[in-house]
Amino acid sequence: MLSKRHRLMLALVLLPLLLLACGRGKKTPSPEPKIPVSQEAADRLEQKLKESINREGDGSFDLEITDSELTSYLVFKMDEQANGSDDLPLKDLQVQFSGGQMIFSGKLISVLPFDLDVRVAASAQVEDGQLDISVTEARAGAIPLPKGLLKNISRIINESIAEAPEQMEKAVEITGVDIGEGVMQISGRITENAE
Repeated sequence: MLSKRHRLMLALVLLPLLLLACGRGKKTPSPEPKIPVSQEAADRLEQKLKESINREGDGSFDLEITDSELTSYLVFKMDEQANGSDDLPLKDLQVQFSGGQMIFSGKLISVLPFDLDVRVAASAQVEDGQLDISVTEARAGAIPLPKGLLKNISRIINESIAEAPEQMEKAVEITGVDIGEGVMQISGRITENAE
């Protein structure tokens, strides 16, 4: 019979091996084809955002974002935040708009003893003038995350979205969102933020 200490050590050795086996046994589906990343696409999205914020008149805007623009923008922003270090826990980030959902995928690195493919799918709708994100699926390797955890992730994302306008000079009211194949359209109105 194994002592408590030996069982604990055995569990600590077997757990990473089991996780490794689960993660390597099946490949997590990634968005196909691979979304191209370019500085030009990132700059194009940044310009669209600036134009939407600084629009004259009643402040109404219609913003069309391609999956290439958002993927490129996020990749370059992550690199910028890393400031030349290799501290980013995510690489090969891809964002795809398909089937009414945003699909984020990438590879977690330097978090576990091995790299792990991750995939998160989320839908977006408008509620009370804000984007309301609902995570519909998340996988770590071949393992799906539990529905309860998806609800918590959705709640955290939506709380962050709700807090963002407090830090901006202008208020954003979202009036519509539509996710198509390769493109997401957001419409809304920008007003001066009341202090």
